[in-house]
Amino acid sequence: MAVIAAFDLGTTALKCVVINEHQEISFSGKVNINTIRKDGFIEQDPNEWWRAFIELSSRFDASSVDYMIFSGQMQDLYFLDENGVVIENAVLYDDQRGASFVDALPPYIAEETSVSMNGTIPVAKLLWFRKNRPDVLEKARHLLIGAKDYLIYKLTGVLASDATNMSTSGMMNIHTKEYVNLDGIIDSSTLPKIMYSDEIVGTVTQTASKMTGFREDVEVFAGSGDAGATTLASGVANAGEFSINLGTSGWVASLSSSPMDGVFNLAAINRGLYINVIPVLNAANVHNWISKTIYPSGERNRYDVLHDMLLSDEGANENLLCMPYLVGERFPVADDKVRGVYIGLDFNTGLSDLARSALEGVAFSLKMGMEQHKVNPTSVSLIGGGATEPVWNQIFSDVFNVPVTVFEDSEVLPSIALSSAVLHGKKMIPSYSSFISGILKRHESQTYNPKKDRVEHYKRLYERFKKIYPAVKDLF
Repeated sequence: MAVIAAFDLGTTALKCVVINEHQEISFSGKVNINTIRKDGFIEQDPNEWWRAFIELSSRFDASSVDYMIFSGQMQDLYFLDENGVVIENAVLYDDQRGASFVDALPPYIAEETSVSMNGTIPVAKLLWFRKNRPDVLEKARHLLIGAKDYLIYKLTGVLASDATNMSTSGMMNIHTKEYVNLDGIIDSSTLPKIMYSDEIVGTVTQTASKMTGFREDVEVFAGSGDAGATTLASGVANAGEFSINLGTSGWVASLSSSPMDGVFNLAAINRGLYINVIPVLNAANVHNWISKTIYPSGERNRYDVLHDMLLSDEGANENLLCMPYLVGERFPVADDKVRGVYIGLDFNTGLSDLARSALEGVAFSLKMGMEQHKVNPTSVSLIGGGATEPVWNQIFSDVFNVPVTVFEDSEVLPSIALSSAVLHGKKMIPSYSSFISGILKRHESQTYNPKKDRVEHYKRLYERFKKIYPAVKDLF
């Protein structure tokens, strides 16, 4: 029986699920990851990713694993020297240091990649390094974009990435899955090989085997950037069906047979299909921020305190609005300087109002992203850490005016779904859809239905919300 270890390297933690071909889970766990925020930059240490991998792998019988596959945060940017040693910290996706270099990029890059260029895109950040840190580029012999790709390199010695992840780089032609002309920006020979999720990158090296406990014959698959795994796990297949990820950052996604205008298009795990995405920088990070603000420390779990507060009617300032752009934003506005704003504070405003309004602001932003798809929504599935807050899930249903489904174990569901790429690559299953439908049937879910009175209330608030950014953008 095939045993698969599926890892997900997110912004806050490395997670692992060990599962067999019959979808039976024998292990699930995670190790937290630190983020470095300094001078407006947002980074992580790839060496910490590897240490977390070794620690997490020690918690189960690694020698029993036959295959490994990875998902993880996308559009990071980091460099290795000729010996494969990390030169600098990884620049994370929500770091916007490339903002002032977007206009210097040749127009054909945006056209061929189908990427809406902004300061978060790796190709723009390369121009920042060229001007501000040329020493890094001089030392660099290899460049990687996906966080998971460093773990794959440490395990196999092969520099590779998947088509979903490379769709976010601003360097890959969305149609051919090959690199565009990057003359004057980066030497293409430093870039990783582009592979599909169900392709084998290599096997575990002798050195990695001794460090991790995995056998040398374990096959390591290319896997997918987290958007690919999350969309696959959501079961989205038809027009009007949307998947929303509530990770630290988040996105609204649908699936289609071709790239769409006005959205971020990614190559899907399912070959020949595309994930049509509106990405946002502010999602569960807002949930995290408001929980820490309301209850910085104490005996109780701060998320439990926040939940109880959201259920209360204290204050009940129904006209309060929050524009929740804590780290700038990329959609519905592309602005690296904008920050969060509250509108409508009064003497009756309580902490519960501040909390609810912040979460409503995220829902309004995602609604604007959904409207960009120009398809009336029929259903929405929520995945990610933010989906563990029931009050927020109901807010989403009321704001979107559609049923919202949340699956149990939504944090690990993408890793479970991604294991299907191994089985598909080894021809153990006929299709992704057959495996995913089995997963979703096995996992309990809760559906939140819109409440008519709240739907009408949010319609009025939403129209006001859309006016906030145009009114305040020049203040930052």
